[in-house]
Amino acid sequence: MVRILYFMNLLERLLTVFLRKQPDVMPWFADLTYWYKAKLYKNELPSKYLGESGQIRLYRKLGCGSHEELYNLPGEVTYYGVKHISSLESFRDGTKVYEEKYSTPLGDITGVMKFVPQSFSSAHIKYPIATNHDLKVLQYIYKNQEFKPDYSIQYDRLKKWKGIGFVSSLPPRTPFQRMIVEWAGVTNTVMLMMKESQEFEETLQIMAEADDPIYEAICKSPALGVYFGENITSDVISPRIFKKYHMSYYIKRVKQLHAAGKVIYVHIDGTLRGVLPLIEATGVDCAQSVTPSPIGDIAVERLREVAGPNIILWGGLPGVYFSHLYPEENLRQMALKVIDYHLDGHKFIMGVSDQVPPDGDINRVKTITEIIEKHARY
Repeated sequence: MVRILYFMNLLERLLTVFLRKQPDVMPWFADLTYWYKAKLYKNELPSKYLGESGQIRLYRKLGCGSHEELYNLPGEVTYYGVKHISSLESFRDGTKVYEEKYSTPLGDITGVMKFVPQSFSSAHIKYPIATNHDLKVLQYIYKNQEFKPDYSIQYDRLKKWKGIGFVSSLPPRTPFQRMIVEWAGVTNTVMLMMKESQEFEETLQIMAEADDPIYEAICKSPALGVYFGENITSDVISPRIFKKYHMSYYIKRVKQLHAAGKVIYVHIDGTLRGVLPLIEATGVDCAQSVTPSPIGDIAVERLREVAGPNIILWGGLPGVYFSHLYPEENLRQMALKVIDYHLDGHKFIMGVSDQVPPDGDINRVKTITEIIEKHARY
């Protein structure tokens, strides 16, 4: 009798886990976008890795799957009665300051972001929303939003990244999380929530209603995955806040998306202890970018206990361990520990939590591939 062995490709391994079945090997999907863009900015990428074909070549060489490059909002948002003005100020040291202004019949709101080349990162130095009046302007913007589906990018990526890339739809963050991350920041959001509660709650409701056409389009999209790119950390989102502002929204959207045959993963890349235990009850399929201690606040061996028995976990490898600042042995031991505690049950996807940093040693990604192929077979 001749036994025929079938080896899954990288995408098949991941999809098998999402389908609650056992792959041949634990999936290994890494986020190289931060490292890649920093190297591109510094002109340090070999020409063979430039462009989309170069990215695909890089992932194939390293032996890991791709996901962060492949999500998108499958369509275009248009605002009526809103003038959007962007400006850029550049400095000799490479620092850039971006200003985004939205002008409406009710008034204007303006946000300012600063890019720092040393860390290749950007942050708000002024959020657009801080007052009751700003909330009214934001309400006007969302009331006058229109969404037109366009699936051409997804179809293109599904073809080009076949077997190696997980293409996903990226809806807007949940309304509360959008306020925290995009519009108001932590301090302003908390102040508005406490002092302008009626206007604040009304704004969140208007944002949620504006999301409806987007989710309807996502349900019809060719991509199987839906990425809730929330950037949740329990340092900011307490269990009480999550239960009030996130949970019901997740349950509503998960029911809608599951009915359309989609799988959902949520980005929870900060401290985990407060929120991770609550994710499974929402019906979300996967908690993505989970970071164990000593960088996060939950040990590798306790992740399943805290998260619950059914939710898929994706992560396990702190991004900083790919940096030369940490011995490579730290990364090796963490990967082996993830395999030791999470290979059984086939509900874990090995991943970088959150990203390989700009100073990361890209050869360590290949090292993880070798460890996975040797030690993480079922």
